[in-house]
Amino acid sequence: MKKPRSWRWLRLAVPPATVLLVLLTGLVLFEMEQPDEDDPAYLSPASTAAIGASTLADGVRAAGVKVTRVGGTADAFLAENRGDVTILLTTPQFVHPEYLRRLALLPSSTRIVLVEPSRETLLRGQLPIGGTDRALASGVSTPGCDYRPATDAGRAGVRRTRYGPLNRATEQQFARCYDDSLVVFSQGWTTTTVVGSADPFRNDRIGEFGNAKLTVGLLTERPLLVWVDLHHREAPPKPEENPYQGGPTLQPTRTAGPTQTAGPDRPSGTPSGTRTTPQRPSAPPQSTSPQQSERQNPLWHAFPAWTYVVAVLLAVVFLLYALARARRMGGPVVEPLPVVVRAGETVTGRGRLYQRARAREESLTTLRSAALSRMARLLRLEPGTDRETIVTTVAASSGWPQHIVRNTLFGAPPDDDGSLVIAAVQLEALVEAVTTEQPDAEGARR
Repeated sequence: MKKPRSWRWLRLAVPPATVLLVLLTGLVLFEMEQPDEDDPAYLSPASTAAIGASTLADGVRAAGVKVTRVGGTADAFLAENRGDVTILLTTPQFVHPEYLRRLALLPSSTRIVLVEPSRETLLRGQLPIGGTDRALASGVSTPGCDYRPATDAGRAGVRRTRYGPLNRATEQQFARCYDDSLVVFSQGWTTTTVVGSADPFRNDRIGEFGNAKLTVGLLTERPLLVWVDLHHREAPPKPEENPYQGGPTLQPTRTAGPTQTAGPDRPSGTPSGTRTTPQRPSAPPQSTSPQQSERQNPLWHAFPAWTYVVAVLLAVVFLLYALARARRMGGPVVEPLPVVVRAGETVTGRGRLYQRARAREESLTTLRSAALSRMARLLRLEPGTDRETIVTTVAASSGWPQHIVRNTLFGAPPDDDGSLVIAAVQLEALVEAVTTEQPDAEGARR
């Protein structure tokens, strides 16, 4: 009769599998709730949807700032949009890297606002800020800085993506707020602001905490706001748009007057009066070497962070499943041997294994255990009886002196094969003496 299959391995496999299923379900639901950045309504100034930004656009217009909506980064570089303007890139991951590199060539009176650029976007665009650390959801924190838009807004839900330090000595950091989630720094001639979360810009989240004051404050420091409403990956720039080949140039305009130093409240603002803009060579951005590219863009950062968590959980589940399948969860089960082996052959084979391993001590220990077990049953000794009681009882039953019995049962291990043979023969003789009936004091047979 076939034995029913055991399902005890489920005790180890089910709990981690349940935890993994719950985590995967949560991750799937979380990803489903995240807005699609390629959705035309995402952070669009004309959309009234929950993920749109019409409320923010109305607030910027109410502050007296003109809002111009464009469908590509090249449109934001037109002549009428250069100087004294704020360029808002709501989806910087869709912007072509060449346009991101050209942001540093815009005039000094231009401000750039990037909404939650990823680590890959920063690397491809060669922005001078360190890597990112992205959380699953946005958090609320205090400004922790003296940057005017942040101090006016107070607590805001910006803390999701946190940015590292600047990685170029030639650039300057003006402000770092909200636990490294809002950073203002110089980039070439322009001033760039990176915001670590898109929630403050959305219609359904702009009314929370100080989100409205923060976003309106970031976008109203110039009289014109160019809103790049981009929802697909851009094509590379055309040759005629290249500022290094005779096309429309992106050189800064300079006026005579004393030099002004921008403070944290207006990192690159135009103060009252005139100023002189520092002149820099209009050379194209330097391309990084293969070693630098490999160091800046390792394969470790090519996948989302949650994929590594899932991989670790799958590895743990696989390991637990392997352990459950490899280890018996109950007592030994008697199973019929596929082939009947004679007892003599079994003894001979085991003896040869002991001989090949030179396990003299283990061999004698096995023989002594078998002899003690047999004599204990005959002499009715309880389990756990101490050595001296065993020696006394065996000596009285066999008629051997106690010191010989003690040496035979508990003596030192043999040093060579000859000593092992002698100890085994002596042990067999002791067992024979105990199991053979001896005449009692009256000459009767026991």
